[in-house]
Amino acid sequence: MSDAPPPDDAPRRTRSRSGDLPASLIFSEMVRQAARTRPAEVEPAEPPPAPDAPIEMEMRLFHLPIAPTEPEPAPMAEEAAPEPVAEVVPVPPAPAPVVPAPSRSAPQPAPNPSDARLEAERVRRVKRRQNERQQRRVSVLGGVFRAVFVIGVASAIMGTILSWFTSPDFLDPDTRRELAAALYAVVPTPTPTPAPTPNWARTIGIVSGHRGPGQEADYDPGAVCLDAQGNVIVTENDINFGVASKVVQYLRARSYRVDLLDEFDPRLNDYQAAALVSIHSNSCQDYGEVVSGYLVAKAAAKPPNGPDDDLAECIARYYGPMTQLERRFSLTIDMTDYHNFREIHPLTPAAIIELGFMRADQQILVEQQDLLARAIVEGILCFLEPEDPFGFADPQATPAPTP
Repeated sequence: MSDAPPPDDAPRRTRSRSGDLPASLIFSEMVRQAARTRPAEVEPAEPPPAPDAPIEMEMRLFHLPIAPTEPEPAPMAEEAAPEPVAEVVPVPPAPAPVVPAPSRSAPQPAPNPSDARLEAERVRRVKRRQNERQQRRVSVLGGVFRAVFVIGVASAIMGTILSWFTSPDFLDPDTRRELAAALYAVVPTPTPTPAPTPNWARTIGIVSGHRGPGQEADYDPGAVCLDAQGNVIVTENDINFGVASKVVQYLRARSYRVDLLDEFDPRLNDYQAAALVSIHSNSCQDYGEVVSGYLVAKAAAKPPNGPDDDLAECIARYYGPMTQLERRFSLTIDMTDYHNFREIHPLTPAAIIELGFMRADQQILVEQQDLLARAIVEGILCFLEPEDPFGFADPQATPAPTP
């Protein structure tokens, strides 16, 4: 009957954890309970709605007991008592429950393993494509460099083989002449210039005889010419230094590096140069007759027909014709065993010259030092530059005397 009390568990179901549910769920549950307690005689206008699936799912999510839906009572027969008028009892609205905020320590739903695997697979595919693209770029550059290297090595090997194992007579003479003619037609033969290319690396040493401190005194004037009253007319040191200074000037104008050295210059120890010339003048002694002429010598220890001999002969070849002085061959040991010859480097060609006798040749030694210097310069250039493009005099006009 409709007046029957509800089951014992109904109050317990209605007394669920309302404090944990939203107001909408509580209101819906109250409406359903009110519908179930309606008298059986009153036929509802329409069947009660089915429980809301989302609400039931939410109640299941919060682990709340869901009241089972009781079957509707069967309608009474027409013979039954008259239908009582159902009184509608108003239901006071329930207070809105306070829903606490979810705790931070609430368990989160576990990630889907399949999504993680798909993401990892996508990342691997992207990295693999990037690596393949970089490898292709590196392989192309490596192929280019490898090809260039192989071509260079192959060319060097083939050139070496052809150079070593190909006979010079591989081509017949006519073919070689035709190739030479064709080559010279394309590349013209260079015309030699009148002036040689300056060579700053060549060094020439010029020793001014008796200049500087002497071996046993602070000053060594060398030979001295005196007048009848005993006054000094001229000294060998003055003549030698005047001529040596002009020689240095002329050689430097020809783009040579020249060192002006003293008689006992410390730089002469193991001195290396393209040539070394020591300039001296003969004595002013009265021999009872006129003694004139110049002397040129090399070290007696040096072999004949060597560079030292060539240097001495080149100086004599130009000095005699230009100064009109006679060459003398009365060499002394002071010339052939000159101390500078023993001090310099063995590979440095060296020669010594006596410009003339200070008594008989005093005028040319004092007044024409520029002529003497140019003659010595021409002799040095004859040794260093055999073609002699800038000769001051023609040595063929006056042949040099022979011993």
